[in-house]
Amino acid sequence: MSSGRWYSIRPRAAGAAAAAPVAEIWIYADIGESWWEETVSAKTLCREIAALQVGQITVRINSYGGSVSDGIAIYNALKHHPAQVTTCVDGIAASVASLIAQAGDRREVAENAQLMVHAPWTMAAGNAPELRAAADMLDSWATSMAQTYSRASGMPADDVLAQWLDGTDHWFTAAQAVAAGLADEAVAAVPVQASASRHAWAAGTHAGASQQPAQQPNLPAAAVVNPPGALMPQANTPAALQTTATTVTTAGQLDAQAIADAAARAESKRGLDIRAAFTAYARGENKAAAEALLDKSLADPTVTLAAFKAELLEVNAKGTESLAGGYVATLEDEGDKRRKGIRAALEARAGLAKADTANPWRGYTLGEIARASLAAAGVRDIPGDKMSMVALAFTHTSSDFPLLLANVANKAMMKGYEEADETFQAWTTPGSLPDFKVQSTVDLGSFPALRSVAEGAEYKYVTVGGRREQRVLATYGEIFAISRQAIINDDLDAFSRIPRKMGRAAIRTVGNLAYAVLTGNPTMADTVALFHANHANLLSAAVPSTAAVDGMRVLMARQKGLGQTTGSLNIRMRYLLVPVTLEGAAKVVRDSQVEVLGTSTKNQTVPNSVAGTFEVISDARLDDASTSIYYGAADPAMHDTVVVDYLDGNQAPTLEQQAGWGVDGTQFKVRIDASAKALDWKTLVRNG
Repeated sequence: MSSGRWYSIRPRAAGAAAAAPVAEIWIYADIGESWWEETVSAKTLCREIAALQVGQITVRINSYGGSVSDGIAIYNALKHHPAQVTTCVDGIAASVASLIAQAGDRREVAENAQLMVHAPWTMAAGNAPELRAAADMLDSWATSMAQTYSRASGMPADDVLAQWLDGTDHWFTAAQAVAAGLADEAVAAVPVQASASRHAWAAGTHAGASQQPAQQPNLPAAAVVNPPGALMPQANTPAALQTTATTVTTAGQLDAQAIADAAARAESKRGLDIRAAFTAYARGENKAAAEALLDKSLADPTVTLAAFKAELLEVNAKGTESLAGGYVATLEDEGDKRRKGIRAALEARAGLAKADTANPWRGYTLGEIARASLAAAGVRDIPGDKMSMVALAFTHTSSDFPLLLANVANKAMMKGYEEADETFQAWTTPGSLPDFKVQSTVDLGSFPALRSVAEGAEYKYVTVGGRREQRVLATYGEIFAISRQAIINDDLDAFSRIPRKMGRAAIRTVGNLAYAVLTGNPTMADTVALFHANHANLLSAAVPSTAAVDGMRVLMARQKGLGQTTGSLNIRMRYLLVPVTLEGAAKVVRDSQVEVLGTSTKNQTVPNSVAGTFEVISDARLDDASTSIYYGAADPAMHDTVVVDYLDGNQAPTLEQQAGWGVDGTQFKVRIDASAKALDWKTLVRNG
């Protein structure tokens, strides 16, 4: 293995049954770039894989993982190569190394090797938004990794996320990996002891070569030979360099190169283990001493992992105080575990999460949970009648029963909000307003081109602020109550079904605001209606056809900037917004290869000039206003169309709870602060 690299590629002679050239790739260290030494990224390995002109590739893996992006790139490089790929886990394939192991057309694991699968992790520093962004990035990587494990194992991706990428390390023996679909076969390992440094073995010399060999390992009969001068393992093998090897010559002699590689791999693993221990246990205040110990231990091949940990513990202990010296650890207490278990059980019953058979709260009724919450709050005299007991569970200052139910209701509301079939998001832009005051949006002036500046002349200022569209938020909400009788009747649907519907109602309300801008044709800041002849964005009513859509396209493209009489803005129409009644006709115009003249009429000799130039969005709210009027909209990512504002940019509804006064139970209020406003008429056009 060349210096600074965590992998090596070497050609192998093809066997009798394989006429095509064969290559072997060894991944025996951390994947990707290292903090500890000069290494290379996966880019180089992927380039070398692509350049291999072979029919078979064997990838041997003994790695604790490394860079997720590099690991995914290696997986894809192997998958895309035309060769037959076999992956072999020789020792360990942990973290993203276990993902690379899934790239094989055949996946083997040594019977004494292991795989480990877990969610990606990172180290981050910064303020709260930066840390949240780091967490979002990890979730995104986990989703990508889940797709690969799902394809390899046959387990649904959602189950992979829930069971294998849940924040816990999941270890698999060879047999367990095969059972889980992460490997095809557990293969036998052939143990061989190795000693001395990798450089001595590689050179074919060893100070102890003339000594009597130690007891030979349990090899196949054909492999147990001891010809004169052969390199054999010695009895004084350092523990850190003990390993196994599976390569023997057909004549029965040990492959010296394989022994050298095995010794190198053992030394590499020792270094990886020591570095991992250093990362996990070294303390910042003794960093210099710990780093010195790390360098010394890496340089001495006789230092075992256990010896390094023991000495590192002594280094860390220097200057520390007693247990009462001010160190604070935040641990999950019994109350946290109880609340976590109850939440998980309620969410599973409500269909919001997967059931955990090990959860001790699984199967508890709402009444039993109310009683348990009072007991946990220290209430000794719990009322005997259920109505009084449930009332006390809601009103007792230390009871967490209301919060547990609110958690279920909030998750149900968000599920309803996210699953609603809405269309306004495609052709509008989300916006943010800080309060409920009227906000003016200045038109920056749409000008078709920059003006020429002669040599030595001054640049001229463009005029802005000639038009100001006003935006203002409004609050929309409802209150619903759940009675004590529902708790006593164990009606958990009341805490899931109703909030779920309220979540759908919240996003439907926002959609109503967006489509009301189109159907209401509001007056713009220039005192002219949004769709008006003066705005050059209104066509006479016509059924969807090639000519009608082409006319809308032309109107939008030829719009001029404010105060401009020349220089079209060339705005392209991306969406055709139609009532559900016209959805079929609009899609015919979009998909037809010949000119569409009208309903069920085509010109078979003329190509359809607007075929595939727009996307069709249908919504029944347009039918409520008119079944014949339809609209065109530009791409909101490039142009101002309609902005849908939210308070502080929070697009999700808010759920608030309080103990019921008008009802015996609890009350919930669902609220969302939003508004919709057309910012420009040049990006919208109406037919009809």
